[in-house]
Amino acid sequence: MANIFNINSESYKDNNVQNNVGIQQTPGLNAAAAFNVVGSIAAEENALAALIQEEADKLSLLTGAALTFANFSDLTESITRTIKTVLLKNTVLEAKLTETLNYIDSENFTITPAFVDNLIAILNRIANEENALGNLIRALGNAVRLLSPSLTLAQLQAVDQIVISLLRVITEKNLVLLSKLRRLVSFIVNNSAAFPEPTAAQVAATITAINSLINSIIVEENGLAVLIEGEAVKLGRAVALTTTPAGIPVLLAFNTTITSVIDIVVQKNMILEAKLEDILALLALGFTPAQLAVFAVALSNLQQSIANEEFALAALIGTEALKINAVSGITPGNIGNLVAVNDSATTLLESITLKNMVLQQKNLEVINFILAL
Repeated sequence: MANIFNINSESYKDNNVQNNVGIQQTPGLNAAAAFNVVGSIAAEENALAALIQEEADKLSLLTGAALTFANFSDLTESITRTIKTVLLKNTVLEAKLTETLNYIDSENFTITPAFVDNLIAILNRIANEENALGNLIRALGNAVRLLSPSLTLAQLQAVDQIVISLLRVITEKNLVLLSKLRRLVSFIVNNSAAFPEPTAAQVAATITAINSLINSIIVEENGLAVLIEGEAVKLGRAVALTTTPAGIPVLLAFNTTITSVIDIVVQKNMILEAKLEDILALLALGFTPAQLAVFAVALSNLQQSIANEEFALAALIGTEALKINAVSGITPGNIGNLVAVNDSATTLLESITLKNMVLQQKNLEVINFILAL
């Protein structure tokens, strides 16, 4: 792969960034310092990934006798505060990366092998953070799935609010990471002709980084599947607790919170789909057919994670059917309740359908890539 990062891709040109080839560099400017800033961002991203993974590990340990409503609430609220702080840090790093890459572009510094190493490192670190976030979502879903059968309706509603709060912060963080990845990919594509001949180690590191990015999508998709399974278990528990007409309004209100969770999951899926587009843009840069075939294997694994989400959605829809049946049995002649329960199911199905559309687009991109090999 002699020309990796050496082929321009017109389809991914960043219109806001100009390649100033031929512009005279200003005397005294320190290219090495600018390159080192990029390296320092990679180091900080790595530390943040480790911190997020620690949060996921803590939540994963909340099992058995330790898994109580109070413990779950306290720990997840603490994790949410931590991730909010990490989000703030990520926002600062994203701004620093954008400013530094814009500066490097404007000064037309000669790209060095060491700088290429830093760029590859950031690709890896973004993948590490996304992996950790996927593990955190999986741990959250597992805890919800295990805890729900022992909760009251009020506790089920409280758990959903906790889940929504954490998912919102995670999704905001995903947006920042996506912005960072998009800026990095645009810099690589726009400057690909100026990259030095890669070493064998750089080629291997680049392939590893891209595979890690693909794998991070898989980890997050699988985490979302577990979370959706947890929502199905919660809804099933709520249905089981609703045995009188007085409980129906509470059940329908609970259904609304589940729809809110799925709405956030849809946003998360949209971000992952955009991330896949960035990765595919990198795959257009100088890889051999054999190397592209390796990426195709990783992308095929991504299809399995998409299937896992679809299975989880099927379980949630099946539980919706049980809810409708239960309400029909409790108040068979109450048209108002029957209409209300249908409306709540329809609202949730609309969110699920939007999620299916995003998953379909992701699956289509994978298929198109594989067919083009």
